Amino acid sequence: MSKEPPPISVPEAEAGPIARFPWLTPRRMLLMLISWMGLFALLSIAVANPFAAEPSASAAPDYARVMFLHGLLIGSAGLLALLACNVLGLRSTHAQVWVLGGVLVATFLAAVGGIFDRSIPGSEVPMWIQIFGFFALDEILLALLVAIVAEWRSGRHELTIAASGLAAASMFVAALMGHLAGWIMEFGTGFPAVIGSYLTGVGFASGDDFTGALVGSHSHEMAVAVMAFAVVLVAVQFGYGALTGAARTVVRIGLGLVAFGVVAMTVMYVAMGFTTWGPPTLFVSGPGGANGIAGDDIVTGVFVMGGGMVVVAGLALGRAVAGRPIRIAALWAWVLSFLTVVVAGYAIEMNEAYFGAGDPTAAGAAKDAVFTWFHQDIGLFVLPAVVLVMLAVERLTEGEHPAWIGWATIGGASIAFLGGLTYILVDPSTYGPGYVVSTVGLVVLGAALAGVLWWGAVGRPWHLHVQGPRHAPMAR
Repeated sequence: MSKEPPPISVPEAEAGPIARFPWLTPRRMLLMLISWMGLFALLSIAVANPFAAEPSASAAPDYARVMFLHGLLIGSAGLLALLACNVLGLRSTHAQVWVLGGVLVATFLAAVGGIFDRSIPGSEVPMWIQIFGFFALDEILLALLVAIVAEWRSGRHELTIAASGLAAASMFVAALMGHLAGWIMEFGTGFPAVIGSYLTGVGFASGDDFTGALVGSHSHEMAVAVMAFAVVLVAVQFGYGALTGAARTVVRIGLGLVAFGVVAMTVMYVAMGFTTWGPPTLFVSGPGGANGIAGDDIVTGVFVMGGGMVVVAGLALGRAVAGRPIRIAALWAWVLSFLTVVVAGYAIEMNEAYFGAGDPTAAGAAKDAVFTWFHQDIGLFVLPAVVLVMLAVERLTEGEHPAWIGWATIGGASIAFLGGLTYILVDPSTYGPGYVVSTVGLVVLGAALAGVLWWGAVGRPWHLHVQGPRHAPMAR
């Protein structure tokens, strides 16, 4: 059973760590980020309906839509960073200042630039505005890494500290690959000349092939590394430190799988980004070996996302979430993400002879195109963002939030998931039953998000609380 200590109020944590801007508190920044993410979700309707940066598995990503999407994703990364400082109990005041300031700069610049960054080359002013936002994200990740390493060196040799540090490092590596890809897309492979020499030496046929490899590795690694970091925060916030017996062991096994998966996928994606090597396809079958699961999908699905499922199971076993709708909503969002990305994804990869893997002539090409959108935008982006928002609510409200926010989140996510399955497997037509049901689910999720904002702005005041090493020993 979980014997979680009561939250310890820390009034000074409500104060802004930047003396010149005392109004810039973590609580206000969290509310701003949640509002910003909601705004960008609404704006995405004007960009595409449904939002489809990749209309098929083989299509080249639409640059303008991808850069717009970064406005939402940077907000999610900022929310993760702010939560990490508090949930992990990072004691470095300098890290808190740099993270808070960096989140403000990164979120604003990356989002505003992303609205107008339509082509490369060609949109230099908004592109460089967005790039400075990306540099601010680099600074956030470095500040987190320095603070986490400092905690480890101070004697906090904890699995959660190690796993979160590995996830932050992986995010930083992914960001660097994105920077290099953007540089080549803007300036080509001749400046500096070493880039052209390198890609020829390792076997890339063109600069487009090199940037394609970098972009693919960057996007996959960043998304999964964020999820890995999030599940560590879930474990800490939802009472891992108070678990005993089998429940604690299960959570530790899950965190170990996540940490191993982060290291393995980072090595794999760096190799895939900088060389022409590709991981082997496993479980090959079908005509011409059309069916099979990509090796990187095995690593990320089984170890990182699957390890997260083990963490969820351990927390449920220890009754750390019993009777707490917000916690249940966070874990349920993780489960649905796993079912969407891993279970459904593996099922489609094992039936590519039908779905086509981007082949427009395949019998299931339309369904595959819907899955490409759904697993990315919903499974990898929206549902992990829901986990982070629920963490923020749990962290800030000391259990004083209305239960309907959690239940609405659970209901909306479930409806969207069921609608998505119908959309993918039964009727992939736009405005068909799957489209309608999944849209209803997303609207309910939006209502839950609005409830979070209402409660934070005009409802009962939120109080930041800490269960960290400043006041109590953390789990090892």
